[in-house]
Amino acid sequence: MKERQRRVDAIRRVSTPVENHLIDEYAAGKISRRDFIRRGTVIGMGFPLLGVLASCASPDATTTTGAGTTTTTAAGTTSTTAVAGPITVRNGLVAPAGAIDPVTVADEGGLAVLGQSGEYLAFSDSNLELRPVLAESWSPNDDGSVWTFSLRQGVLFQDGTEMKAADVVASIEGVIGGNAASAFYRALSPGATTATDDYTVTFELDRPVGSFPYLVSSDNYNAVILPAAWWAGYGEGVYEQTFPGTGAWKLEAFEQGVSVSYTKNPDYWDVGRVIPDRIEHVFFAEEAAAVTAYLGGEVDMLGNFSVASGQALLTDANTVVTELRAAPHRQVHLATDVEPFTDKRVRQAMALTLNRADILAGLFNGKADLGNDHPMAPVFPSSDLTVPQREANVEQARQLLADAGLPDGFTVQLSGWNGFEMPTLAQLVQTAAAEIGVTVELNITDAGTYYNDFWLSGSPMGITDYGHRGVPNVYINYALRSDGGWNAAHFNSSAFDSAVDTFVGALDLDSQRAAAKTVEEILLDETPLILPYFYYHLTAAKSNLSGWEVSAMGHVRLEGATLS
Repeated sequence: MKERQRRVDAIRRVSTPVENHLIDEYAAGKISRRDFIRRGTVIGMGFPLLGVLASCASPDATTTTGAGTTTTTAAGTTSTTAVAGPITVRNGLVAPAGAIDPVTVADEGGLAVLGQSGEYLAFSDSNLELRPVLAESWSPNDDGSVWTFSLRQGVLFQDGTEMKAADVVASIEGVIGGNAASAFYRALSPGATTATDDYTVTFELDRPVGSFPYLVSSDNYNAVILPAAWWAGYGEGVYEQTFPGTGAWKLEAFEQGVSVSYTKNPDYWDVGRVIPDRIEHVFFAEEAAAVTAYLGGEVDMLGNFSVASGQALLTDANTVVTELRAAPHRQVHLATDVEPFTDKRVRQAMALTLNRADILAGLFNGKADLGNDHPMAPVFPSSDLTVPQREANVEQARQLLADAGLPDGFTVQLSGWNGFEMPTLAQLVQTAAAEIGVTVELNITDAGTYYNDFWLSGSPMGITDYGHRGVPNVYINYALRSDGGWNAAHFNSSAFDSAVDTFVGALDLDSQRAAAKTVEEILLDETPLILPYFYYHLTAAKSNLSGWEVSAMGHVRLEGATLS
């Protein structure tokens, strides 16, 4: 015991105040071992150091959120005989929605392809932990307003040039005005990323951001690191000509809407990796077609599939299905500046009509977490899980409408697009609302029409799909803050904005959870959106395929994949 304490004391003497505060939280039993390690990776403490501290601090009591839980179910048996000769691993993807371009990519298929040749400063994994990739380490100043990253040396781009700080600066500056703007909102402005020397990059933020490393990791999938010289000649369609980057894979062939194939990069910096000879990502226009192709042996895995389309995969004898608890969800926004939703009692009444447990069972076979009308998912260690869960209460909903002067209900349009389970969710909302006299007229379009014509201003109600993130900043900061660019509910609350600022700026879990509780309670009371569930990320792989890795964001890593 004395020796363990001596080791902890020695580490404390050379640790920053931020790091010592985290050690204090763990030693006091305020956070679990998992949360201690996860948070330690965010503030730049290395895995070896965290392992020593986790063993030595030895708290008597811990709390846990279940964050990042991974469960794997397998059927059948797995051979252990390696496939002879060159190996090609084939993954099925829903086709990218547009061009593969680091500035504009905004869909799962596109980001999965972007992350093959390209890499990030860090990788946000299935446990929501940050693993160093192109950055070896990082650390904040005392309040989290300045973050310094030390780069890995000797990393080569596929054109043979060495990756240096100037390339990181050019990459971040290149994407900051594109789709990545949602992640960098009120955090990082153009011109605030600088190269201190060839292997050090400093980010001077607009304000403290306690989880900033996520914003320059694979969690912000646009922030892939590419050569500064490439950025100097950037233009529409340029990326698809060569697929530049530092990754384990070099482009072999790319046919838009059909497939992309790669061969292994002989100059890849991670020399310890055993890399397959070749990989191929096959694109499918619809998920059902991808499932059929998988079952027919055309691909070895599906990086992501839904319960709705993939029921056959859940019982297939030759398939291993992996579940990741995650944060993807659907938001049903209620425009707070459009009658009758200007009255929060009407919004609350609409939310009280849904039986969330039945929805989870019917749409996801239970492979989802309950939503509580806010985007602070249970998987996030920073969420506060003590806020009471909203449950269906039709009588209370009717009373709220009567109190709002609408005893006979009203008629409203609900817009959405024809993807995944969203049309079914729209029908469930319609049916539930009818129980309190509300007529919901459905307007289900294609994705382009919904996002162009109805999402932000064209409909008082809408269903929007949100993908996974390692931290909830985008959900609450850009999609719900009064001046956020994705604020479809037109929600305006100074108390909420202040709570979001406190949450985003906090460096420690105690402060984050306190701010999260305020965020959750305000959203539950005001109800600018109905958020009924957070669904799991499901991956299907043949039982003879191993060594692969996915994230709930949609990244597919095949560097260590093997077939037996």
